[in-house]
Amino acid sequence: MMGWNDNMNRNTVDDIEDWSYPPSGGRVKMILLGILLPLMIGGYASKAWMTQEAVWLGRGGADMIVKGGAARALAVCYLGGAAFCHFRWLWGLVPAYRVFTIGIVLSIIVALSGCGSAFYYVFR
Repeated sequence: MMGWNDNMNRNTVDDIEDWSYPPSGGRVKMILLGILLPLMIGGYASKAWMTQEAVWLGRGGADMIVKGGAARALAVCYLGGAAFCHFRWLWGLVPAYRVFTIGIVLSIIVALSGCGSAFYYVFR
């Protein structure tokens, strides 16, 4: 049976631990994933914050357009995702490990709080 994790000796803790270390790569990965991708996501987040309308991405094309407070909360979630990409692939590839570690933790906290607030606004 083929699954998500084909190696029986590797578990979820190993995958989580892999995310806690800086990535490998060069200048192209640093520019594409550490600068351009966060700028695109951050641009969409700022547009969603200003217009108070955002797309909540779903699986299989089941996207949902949210408005008002839920859109602003989702914009905060997207901003946390952009910060995660920036700190992981820019500061992780530049050997500034303290900035990498603190930035990753703070961006995950921001993304999860934004996502939780969006859930609250949509499903209250």
